[in-house]
Amino acid sequence: MEWIGILIVSPLWGVISSQLFFQAWLGVANFFVGLFGFVKGKVPRKTTAILMGVAIFSTALFSLLLGAGYWLLTNVFSFGRTRTEHIVYWVFAGLSALFIILQLPARLRKTWRNAMIPDSLEIDILKRKIGLNPDID
Repeated sequence: MEWIGILIVSPLWGVISSQLFFQAWLGVANFFVGLFGFVKGKVPRKTTAILMGVAIFSTALFSLLLGAGYWLLTNVFSFGRTRTEHIVYWVFAGLSALFIILQLPARLRKTWRNAMIPDSLEIDILKRKIGLNPDID
């Protein structure tokens, strides 16, 4: 059972948990960007209010998933008890975090653009419908 934890569970949970962690914090950042856009008022307040609602929901969802995953693995399935499992977990979580951190500026820029530039969100939706990448101008 220990080898399953070392070879499968720890690496997989390291990648998944770091993604959930950063998604939750990205939701917090998106909320504040939406709040700033709401106060600034360049984009319709309905759009920025929806952006803030989605940000709150995503923060709650990803935090809940992170906590539930941790609880399941440690309390129900008893993984993460050995030092080797911890080391493997942190190696994979760290590597995953490096790749995620590189994506954060683009995601924040997109949210900023959608909250501050009128019709930016609609243009992104149209680009997605015709098969273009909405992150490319």
